[in-house]
Amino acid sequence: MSERRGNPFGLFLLGFIVGVLATFGTVLFLTSSGGGYEDGPAETRTAADNAAAAAMAAKSNQPPPPRAEATAPAPEAPAVPSVRQTGPAPELDPQVADDAAAAGMTSRTR
Repeated sequence: MSERRGNPFGLFLLGFIVGVLATFGTVLFLTSSGGGYEDGPAETRTAADNAAAAAMAAKSNQPPPPRAEATAPAPEAPAVPSVRQTGPAPELDPQVADDAAAAGMTSRTR
């Protein structure tokens, strides 16, 4: 009688598939019993949260400041000079003008 030998690649592939399925099953089993995101604490309070809540409570307990009567008019803001100048342009440093022109901020013409 002769023995018939099977293909070892088939057994290797079958073992790999069974191993992957067993790993997925184990991971699913171990992670399903942990509850979930919804089962965790509603919020995690820190010392900063408590200090902010105390400051807001202290601020709400104070009476509002008295209303100041507007007897004096507000000082006028100084006039802002317009962008267009009527006199001659101030002299610029040639290096600054060259750098500005190279950066595309102005042209080199006068």
